[in-house]
Amino acid sequence: MAGPIDKTLRAAKAHAKSGAFAEAEALYREVLARFPGNKRAQAGLVEIAQTRASTRPMNPPRPVIDQLFGLKKSGRDREAAEAAARVLKQFPRAPAAMEVRAAALSALDDHEGAAALYRELVGMFPDAPDAHGSYGNELMALNRDDEAVAEFERVLELRPGDPVSLNNIGNAKRRAGDDKTARKLYHAAHEAAPDFAEAQLNLGNMLAKDGELEEAEFHLKAFLHKVPDHYLTLSSLGDIYLAKGDKQSARESYERALHYRPGFPDALAGLAHIQRATADDPLFDALTASLAQPGHSAKQRAGLEFALGKLREESGETEAAFGHYTRGNALRKEAQGYTIARDVERFAQIKQAFPAPPAEIPETAPDGPEPIFIVGLPRSGTTLTEQIISAHPQVAPGGELTELSQQFNEFDWTDPDLLAQKAPEIRAEYCEKLRKLGQGAPFVTDKMPLNFRWLGAIRAIFPQAKIVHTNRDPRAVIWSIFRLNFSSDGNDYAYDLDDLVAYHGLYRDLMAHWRTLFGATLYDLDYEQLTATPEPVIRDMLAYLELPFDEACLRPQDNTRIARTASRDQVTKPIYKGSSQAWEKFAPHLEAAFAKLD
Repeated sequence: MAGPIDKTLRAAKAHAKSGAFAEAEALYREVLARFPGNKRAQAGLVEIAQTRASTRPMNPPRPVIDQLFGLKKSGRDREAAEAAARVLKQFPRAPAAMEVRAAALSALDDHEGAAALYRELVGMFPDAPDAHGSYGNELMALNRDDEAVAEFERVLELRPGDPVSLNNIGNAKRRAGDDKTARKLYHAAHEAAPDFAEAQLNLGNMLAKDGELEEAEFHLKAFLHKVPDHYLTLSSLGDIYLAKGDKQSARESYERALHYRPGFPDALAGLAHIQRATADDPLFDALTASLAQPGHSAKQRAGLEFALGKLREESGETEAAFGHYTRGNALRKEAQGYTIARDVERFAQIKQAFPAPPAEIPETAPDGPEPIFIVGLPRSGTTLTEQIISAHPQVAPGGELTELSQQFNEFDWTDPDLLAQKAPEIRAEYCEKLRKLGQGAPFVTDKMPLNFRWLGAIRAIFPQAKIVHTNRDPRAVIWSIFRLNFSSDGNDYAYDLDDLVAYHGLYRDLMAHWRTLFGATLYDLDYEQLTATPEPVIRDMLAYLELPFDEACLRPQDNTRIARTASRDQVTKPIYKGSSQAWEKFAPHLEAAFAKLD
């Protein structure tokens, strides 16, 4: 509680007088944290302890307790809650009855009622870690994550290294978007208890999100060894196999998920991405039936619509395919609550933050690989470009690295000093990632397309870095994005044709600004020219990168390194022309939006 110490002490005394001992104790401890010798706070804690000791509640007879726990253990939660309430009328604040009723209410999704009881138990038994942990769980269920974290941290004070609390704090951090801290906490929980399945599952999913597929696969398979029927993990493992290009293993994982959970939308959508449609494909009916089922999230329903759109397009049903794509996009846009005004403001702030080429931010001599940034819009050829460049023996592929976007997305670009303050930490963490990926190679690619937004900051932090910008026919790019259901939520502009056209204008304007500032230090790669005459374009790009020409760069289809994006199927083929015309069969549906392209 903020304010003068006297005010805090008076509030603590008032809480203690009303019986709210947990709140009173927290305030007294807050005072002592700042003023360890404060006599009034020390006396207050002693008084609370004495009051608790003198008013220790009584439990009912053992047979009554056994009956309550028996009801709860047998899953008769409503009966257990009602029976515990009756006992509490006769034995007010009986801990066993409060515990049973709280656990039963939680199982019945009455998290407010459960939290109130656990809160009282915490006040009665402030040094009981399980009470704090249970209270924290209910607070998490109520989306009161900051309060929940405080309870889990109290558990760690009482029981250092508690893996469940580490895992739970990780969950709260992940929900707050702090994936970096969440991953560290999941790792700590797994280290503390290697057999703790939930922590290993969370760690595996976080590694998969970060693109560390081999390690993610190891942890998810280890989890499935403990819980073989966990359909969610089977489906996630299928996604990893698909990203690695192992379609057979992906199919087997998706089918196992569907064995345990028939109609599971994520697995059905995964299968649709593996196979091409045939006229009598039973997957059509399975997807349609799942779509009709209640209970799916908006993102899952969108996934089913996109999957049906893909299959209908492949079977030549253009009208039906466009309908599915449109409905899938509408579901994603509504769920994410996106408006283009947000990006209009952000792009304006970014331009204003870099009215001139930024001053280089001093750094120590680099001791690892140098980044090669490949930027543009998604579906503009960034994956093919990375496959070409990383085929060179001096270059390791990094894929779509999230580190810079995670940092810069949170920036207040109106603060002129923020970049210089944060740069050393950002650079150090990013370079550590490059060292891990490079494995001795002098260069590592980063093909996160939307890094085009941060080229001013990138030039300040990595002044010598090479930057390749991929250009493609805007109609091909916009259509290709519109028919794609992104796995992450970072492309929230992508789910409406008018938004896409407007965003393309923002992108083009910002790239023109960067060209004004950085000129020939950026390399513009024309996708259509690359596919028409690959060798001269590739030679020219390698010259810009200051890499000697290597024949392997002409055969990106032979590059066995992983392409982890929606373009993975294309890059297993030789460079070919014609993909930029795929939108034309949908032209009647796109004319109005495309007419707004400048």
